[in-house]
Amino acid sequence: MLNYFELCIIRRFNMKFLILLVIFLLSFIPTQGFSAEPPKEPILKIETGMHTAPINRIGIDSAERYLVTGSDDKSIKVWELRTGRLIKTLRPPVGGGNEGKIYAVAISPDGRHIAGAGWTGYEWDGSESIYIFDLNTGRLIKRLSGLPNVIHYLSYSKDGRYLAAGLGRNNGIRVYRTGDYSLVKEDKDYGSDVYGLDFSNDGMLVTTSIDGFIRLYNKNFKLIKKKKAPGGKQPFQISFSPDGSKVAVGYDDTPNVDVLSSDDLKKLYSAYTGDFSECNFYGVTFSSDGSYLYAGGTCQKLFDGAWKFIIRRWEILNSSSGSKVVQDGSRYIDIPVTTSTIIHILPLKDGGVVFGSMEPSFGIIDANGRLALYKGNEIADLSGQYDEFQVSYDGSVVRFGYEEWGKSPVVFDAEKREFVDESTVRLLKPITEIKGLKITDWKNNFTPKLNGNPIKLEQYETSRSLAISPDGKKFLLGTEWFLRLFDKDGNEIWNVPAPAVAWDVNISGNGRVAVAGFGDGTIRWYRMEDGKEILALFPNKDKKRRVIWTPKGYYDASPGGEELIGWHINNGRDKS
Repeated sequence: MLNYFELCIIRRFNMKFLILLVIFLLSFIPTQGFSAEPPKEPILKIETGMHTAPINRIGIDSAERYLVTGSDDKSIKVWELRTGRLIKTLRPPVGGGNEGKIYAVAISPDGRHIAGAGWTGYEWDGSESIYIFDLNTGRLIKRLSGLPNVIHYLSYSKDGRYLAAGLGRNNGIRVYRTGDYSLVKEDKDYGSDVYGLDFSNDGMLVTTSIDGFIRLYNKNFKLIKKKKAPGGKQPFQISFSPDGSKVAVGYDDTPNVDVLSSDDLKKLYSAYTGDFSECNFYGVTFSSDGSYLYAGGTCQKLFDGAWKFIIRRWEILNSSSGSKVVQDGSRYIDIPVTTSTIIHILPLKDGGVVFGSMEPSFGIIDANGRLALYKGNEIADLSGQYDEFQVSYDGSVVRFGYEEWGKSPVVFDAEKREFVDESTVRLLKPITEIKGLKITDWKNNFTPKLNGNPIKLEQYETSRSLAISPDGKKFLLGTEWFLRLFDKDGNEIWNVPAPAVAWDVNISGNGRVAVAGFGDGTIRWYRMEDGKEILALFPNKDKKRRVIWTPKGYYDASPGGEELIGWHINNGRDKS
């Protein structure tokens, strides 16, 4: 049953927009329902010309004409590499929740095909798929289905003959022959997720897994070496040197960066990261000529009074005993690039690199170590707002900041569909402490606790935000992947997938509405009773345009806001 807030929202939407939407929807009424098909109803999408959620992976063709990016916003974008100009957006079939999020992308060396995958296909197949697109036409030309878990990483071999995929959980890798995309190799003997793999120029394959092992395969994909990573328990990404003699590995659980021999995976040396402890450099690559080693991840430094995530570049010196990275601190530079995690780095022919980040953003660092290109986003940064993320007693009014930590604050009234003066409404901070309910370690932590006992989350799921209901009988956790409502004893009542990181949560004073701020720049309202989404707001970074919409697609937009609205139409499982 609709509550008062929901009724007010529906009544207050502009009738002109409703009539236009109804006409649009009627033209797409399906003639027949299929339970094993993607939903056919149009889905409202925010289109800013850039991703609205974290970029998870990037790819470039051998001629360096194109950059492809894959994102949690369920899209793959193709860019002109050197200018950052958007060429086209590719969308796989999408559904509700996580369905359609892109965790992995790759482009064939000749630039003809783009592979994209992630949480893709499970909603209608009960298994995951890799989608192959034709870059020129944008059409989905092949679907590699039947995979048992999400796909974290994709890579084409340097000659374009093979596509390798790293899977989630203990499902290992798959290798496909690109002539017909037939499966030629699978190795399921893995203990956890595969987050990194790379081909050498002569066709060798190396992989990393969170099970702690690095695995080396020969040109026929026979496993020839399996060895525990030397610098941490969770090796993350890995990269061959240009001559194939070495591999560099970064970690998810330590800041170490190690260089190993590709003959036997023995450690040759470590790059200097001794000035860091509570961060990582899990994205690694050699420069195209082997003169430098680059790495980035979650490590930050202070530049001109502002914290920036860095890419560190070490100089590799050749000596009679072989190549090594100077470790006395004098031969590396730190390049400030983003305000969020650097997730992937790839080498360019001129000695520079291209990177993708979770801001979302991407950019190029040239051979001189300078930021030569930067493409930012158009979303509000809702991270770290905590007490600044406030709501009214009935939940219809929300206070948030356009910038991190709640800076540039505004107050939005969802019933009036406009920004209002903060002095005209009483706003409530999220409750994070209350008598009889002690919740600890909930801020940016894998192991939040209720009265000293662990709260059950998925493996590697990070808790980000907390709000306790006014009566103290429930609490809401915002995590990397979900919103989760628990009772006072720690039993989960419901969970809903998050469109991106749930940076902020709050519960209305009457206990009936939950409000959350996400990493895709949206603020969303949910019914506390069952977690049903009521409404979503996208406030553009320009502080002028905004779009507000319901899950059914009813929407209202400020002047100029309609430019941000697009519609996604699924055309079945095998078409884009």
